[in-house]
Amino acid sequence: MPLKYFILFILAFSCSAIFAQDQMDCNKVLDREPYFVRHKGNEKDSLLLRDIQILKHCGNLEVADSVFLKGSLLGALMLDQVRLGKPATYRTLIEYFAAFKNTIAYKDFVKGLNLYQAMALKKVNPATWEADKELFVKIGFTVNDLADFKQFINEPAQANVTYKEALSRYMSSMEALRVDK
Repeated sequence: MPLKYFILFILAFSCSAIFAQDQMDCNKVLDREPYFVRHKGNEKDSLLLRDIQILKHCGNLEVADSVFLKGSLLGALMLDQVRLGKPATYRTLIEYFAAFKNTIAYKDFVKGLNLYQAMALKKVNPATWEADKELFVKIGFTVNDLADFKQFINEPAQANVTYKEALSRYMSSMEALRVDK
């Protein structure tokens, strides 16, 4: 009987040791220099992905913040912080994100991101335009822009596309009409 308990104890201890290694100790990691500070990694670079994982885990970042988790953007944000005299560490970026989240600019950014995601999913439907145009008012369309865009989405070529696709096509058509090109 005691041998069974001993084996069970060893097995439980081994499992806990294995899973404990997977836990990240933020206190040890945060004062280190991230990989992306000295290296230009691509989106599949395992060391850049590790940096991003550390920032997500230790910084409690939200889904909206994932937009910032690109190597070049992280590098630019870090460079700005270093120019302000701060050390190039994970902690510096996490503190930056924490401060940024308390600003009106961040709240506007999240609203804009949500609007963009709504446009990407919603299909163009001239019948629901009056309700849908609020998306475009919030991104800064003028009364004239709204009228032009409504006319544009009523064209048969814009059937079965999302508002994001329609907006892209609309902007391309406006660019083609520019005289100063």
